[in-house]
Amino acid sequence: MKPKESAYSGERAPVAPVTSPAEAVAQAAPAGNAAAFTQPGHGLGSAGLLEAAKSDLPSWLAEILAFLMRTKRVWLMAAAILVGAAALANLTARAAEWAKNARERRQLHAVATLTPDTLFARCGAAAEDVSKEVYPVVMRTLTYQPRGGEKLVISFSRTAEEQSDWVFLSMQGGAGAASYDTSEAKIAALPCLDSKK
Repeated sequence: MKPKESAYSGERAPVAPVTSPAEAVAQAAPAGNAAAFTQPGHGLGSAGLLEAAKSDLPSWLAEILAFLMRTKRVWLMAAAILVGAAALANLTARAAEWAKNARERRQLHAVATLTPDTLFARCGAAAEDVSKEVYPVVMRTLTYQPRGGEKLVISFSRTAEEQSDWVFLSMQGGAGAASYDTSEAKIAALPCLDSKK
């Protein structure tokens, strides 16, 4: 088996003298060889362009460029890992936002469709159920006392007609001090509202 040649060489690359473009044209013209005047790397692809770029660069910059070209796979893998991590972080953030929005929509729907019947189905019988008719409206208040918490008074109303639907009005603390304005606050005070019954 043939030993693998080292990619590094102890020899320095020859450095071309710095000349102006006019001098380079003047030196190439007396040679009389038209092929010598062609651009370096023409038609050779990226390897030819790399060689042409190396010949015009200072030696330290050419060494850095050669190092980067030898370790191109490592740099590409590192870039792919960074892009993948950014995409994963973005996907995770979007999934968390989607779950939060779904929970808020479910809670909003649970409170918006609340009637005395659905309240009984979700939370059981009320501790107190009082109806009062003030023509043309019927008011109904249901009082619940969740596990050791303060009393919650939930108010509904409907028109005096038999076929009308109940409309959820408000939820307040028993002393009237606490008012639960958002769907999230209502469900936090009475968690059974969020059940799927």
